[in-house]
Amino acid sequence: MLVLGIDPGSVITGYGVVECHGRNSRMVAGGTLRPDAGLPFSRRLLEIHDGLLKLIEEYSPDEVAVENAFYRANVKTLMKMCEARGAIMVALARSELPVFQYAPREVKQAVVGRGGASKEQVQFMIRNLFGQKRVTGPYDITDALAVAVCHVNRLQAPGGRVPGETAGEKERSAVLPDGRRGHAGARRMDRLTEKLEKMGVDAARTTGAKRRGR
Repeated sequence: MLVLGIDPGSVITGYGVVECHGRNSRMVAGGTLRPDAGLPFSRRLLEIHDGLLKLIEEYSPDEVAVENAFYRANVKTLMKMCEARGAIMVALARSELPVFQYAPREVKQAVVGRGGASKEQVQFMIRNLFGQKRVTGPYDITDALAVAVCHVNRLQAPGGRVPGETAGEKERSAVLPDGRRGHAGARRMDRLTEKLEKMGVDAARTTGAKRRGR
C-alpha cells in the first residue's frame, strides 16, 4: 500500500510517499510544492491544487494522510494556511482517494513518542527510519513523511484499521490524550535521548526530559 502524507502550507506544501508491506515500510519519495511567490495568492492556491493532482497521478497512492490545521499566533498566517488546505482538500476530493486527517500532536506522538516534540526531533526520527542520505530538504518534507508514517502506524496497529473517509465526508481528527504513551513509545524516546547525547546534544533540553508543563 502507498500512503501520501501532506504537510499543508501556503508558501511550501510538503509531501512524502511511504510504501508499507505488512510491518515493513520504505520511503518512495519526498518533496515540496512551491508556488511562485510573485503570483497573486489565488493563483498560488491553484498551483498547489494542480501540483497535488500531478503528484497523485504520478505515484497513484492508495490513501492520503493530511495534517490538520493548528493554532498560530499570527491569525493572517493561519488563514492563509487554511486556504491552502482548502485547495488541497478540493484536489483530494477530485481524486476520490480515502483521506485521513491527523492532529499535529498525534503525528508527533506516533513518530517521536511525545506530542510536544520539536520539528528537529521529528526530522531526526524520520531520517533515522528511512536513512540520512534519503531524507533531505526542509522540515516540510520530514513533517509530511511523519504524517504518512503516523497513518501507516495506525494501519499496522492490531485492530487499528480505520475505514477511509473521502474529503467530502466527515473529517477525522482524533487526538491522543496529552502525555499518553505506551511502552513502545517510551522505548523509542529512550533511544532518541541516547542518540542525541552521543551527538553531543543537550538531551534534557531537546527531548523535553524535564517535561515542562506536563
